[in-house]
Amino acid sequence: MKKIVIDLLLTGLLACCSSFALSDDLPEFDCLINPWQQVQISFSVRGLLTSISAEESETVKKGQVLAQLESGVEQATVKLRKARAAIEDEVKSAKDSLAFSERNLKRLKDLYKKKAVPFHKVDEAETEKLLAESNLRLSKNNRVLAQLEMEMAQAALKRRVVTSPIDGVVVERHKSVGEYVEDEPVITLAQLDPLRVEVLLPVALFGQIKEGMGASIMPEAPMDKQVQFAKVVIVDRGIDVASGTFGVQLELENHDFELPSGLKCGIRFM
Repeated sequence: MKKIVIDLLLTGLLACCSSFALSDDLPEFDCLINPWQQVQISFSVRGLLTSISAEESETVKKGQVLAQLESGVEQATVKLRKARAAIEDEVKSAKDSLAFSERNLKRLKDLYKKKAVPFHKVDEAETEKLLAESNLRLSKNNRVLAQLEMEMAQAALKRRVVTSPIDGVVVERHKSVGEYVEDEPVITLAQLDPLRVEVLLPVALFGQIKEGMGASIMPEAPMDKQVQFAKVVIVDRGIDVASGTFGVQLELENHDFELPSGLKCGIRFM
């Protein structure tokens, strides 16, 4: 893309614009309108592709499910882990055992004070209480581990579903249902709101074009019915020695997707 813009500039703009100040007489430069970003969607795991819920040129919302892998085993694992995490019998039994041990120890201590039982009975009761406390801690730890295992199973299942990270448009579908997916992209998305306007300017303007400046954009036909307005968001810090130019990127709002990407345009800085 950068080479295309350089060629356009070298056909005439550089010759006529090598020495001027930023003013109302600043000529119009050639530019290109591109997607704000382009994203290739892929899975982080391997598997058989069972569904793709977006077609080419279809608009998608951030968070929308785009594709899924076969996940029968993972779904069953989640159900199993959920069931285990929901079981409270082990903890309840340990609590009941501890409560009984505490009551028994108190009863034996009272009897020991009355010389009705020997000391070793009290000692045994205290040991049983300590074991009951240990069993309760163990059962609680097992419950925590069951919760963590459930979360791990849910995370593994989630990896078999991909969602859109942006509001955008499906540019290309690379895979079809039934194909085995490894590391390849499945869908390519383009964010068209905002759009990114890219332009190369002569070095004479370096330092005069700053972030936040406005510019008027005239797209090529047949989208040249209305002048658009964009804002400078990035100014390159380096100069391209071969062409004597530096790059500038602008943000162009496109709420209703009225403008397609890939258009040539003219730009005049305000």
